[in-house]
Amino acid sequence: MRQISSLEYLSMSKPMQLWYKFYTFILNIPFIIGRFFANIPKAVWRQLKKLGAWCTGVVDAVRYGNWKTRMSLLVWGFGSFAYRQIGRGIIYIVYEIIFILFISFFGAGYLSKLGSLGTVLQQRDDLGFILVQGDNSFEILLYSMLTLVVMLFTVVIMLKSLKDSYDNQLSYSVAMRSPTLKDDMGQLLNHKFHLTILALPSLSLAIFTIVPLLFMILVAFTNYNRNTLPPANLFTWVGFDNFASILTGQALGGTAQDASKWSYTFWYILGWTLEWALIATFSNLFLGMILALIINKKSIKLKKFWRTCLVTVIAVPQFISLLLVSKMLRDEGIINTLIGYMGIDPVKWLNSSTQLAKLVIILVNIWVGVPFTVLTCTGILMNIPDDLYEAAKIDGANPVKMFSKITLPYMMFVLGPSLITTFVGNINNFNIIFLLTGGQSGTMNSKLAMSAGDVDLLITWLYKLTVDSSQYDMASVLGILIFVVVAFFSLFVYSRIGSVKNEEDFQ
Repeated sequence: MRQISSLEYLSMSKPMQLWYKFYTFILNIPFIIGRFFANIPKAVWRQLKKLGAWCTGVVDAVRYGNWKTRMSLLVWGFGSFAYRQIGRGIIYIVYEIIFILFISFFGAGYLSKLGSLGTVLQQRDDLGFILVQGDNSFEILLYSMLTLVVMLFTVVIMLKSLKDSYDNQLSYSVAMRSPTLKDDMGQLLNHKFHLTILALPSLSLAIFTIVPLLFMILVAFTNYNRNTLPPANLFTWVGFDNFASILTGQALGGTAQDASKWSYTFWYILGWTLEWALIATFSNLFLGMILALIINKKSIKLKKFWRTCLVTVIAVPQFISLLLVSKMLRDEGIINTLIGYMGIDPVKWLNSSTQLAKLVIILVNIWVGVPFTVLTCTGILMNIPDDLYEAAKIDGANPVKMFSKITLPYMMFVLGPSLITTFVGNINNFNIIFLLTGGQSGTMNSKLAMSAGDVDLLITWLYKLTVDSSQYDMASVLGILIFVVVAFFSLFVYSRIGSVKNEEDFQ
């Protein structure tokens, strides 16, 4: 379709305008994705410039610092002691001592085995009674990674000690004094109070999120699975073999048949995961929006009653609701019992065919998810100024026009970020798939890799790989790929929604 002028566009009917917008959007997707990836280097460059500014201060400290400042590279906190910052100097020197002891008696031993992940197998003595422990690949990988993280943090501390000494040198040359420990504490409680508040959450994030994430990434480059479980066995590095098996089906780390199965399963489940996320998100959005508009109409009676019913659905934990529905949909469940009274044969709702199981899952998700959307949309509708509708009526706008020009843009402006959250949540919606079907619809697909079901999402397949099959290497690869998929769609949509692009327009 050729590019048309504004006059030609305005002369089109409403359906044709919608079709033209949709068609041009589809055609522009490659260019949109291209611009998205083209902006990534710019974002990385901005962060590198900030890091470079900090490193410039370190370089200046080395070039222009006196002997006291340069000595801080060897004895951390030496410059602080030299300029009478006793408290800060003690903190630096104590950390240096602890770090040296940590590396000498703990970290160095594990780092020396990181390249091989262990060479000594667990075995019994000559008599066969006493079990002699060998290397533990899991511990070597984990503690080596922790050691590297500590070393990286220590480098930052060392450079901070150098930079602080140089700042003390400059301050002392001007004011003949350096900030004391009391001055530092005062800053942390005043204009640097944000650092004080964020210190504990940041530490918790690093320990409980970043470190496990780094460990998972490293496991993806090994053959850590049920055949190489430590301490009885050792696992080793395999490079990008696992990624190649899942993404391309190339037999780098196993047989050709196994590699092709992994690849087929991943792309099959990824397709269903994205299909499910789109249908589940937009079905809940539009149905919830329609119900909210109906309930919010002035002519509708018992508004509080209908909203109370929706709140009641939400108040019941989703875990309980889904377990109850799975019992109701069984062969001998209440639904088949009721239709049996009408002379209809029982239906295998969840274990007769893949398509029927997927349809039932989508319908159950609508029942569980629509009440949330209805209440959210109700809150938005109650806050749209009535003046907008009154002005539209004076101008002769009909209800359809008012909905398309006032209600829908206003609601989508507010719901934009929530829509992203809902879409990501549906990609990782473990409960509804696992509690209803366990990922299986009763239709066997021999092309799928171990433990994978034909209605599994990526997240449920990942769970099965870890808990049921102990395929930690492939599960780690899958976790990384899930993160890539979620991050791409989140950033791509977030950069396009009006809530971000036209934030100042919201009144």
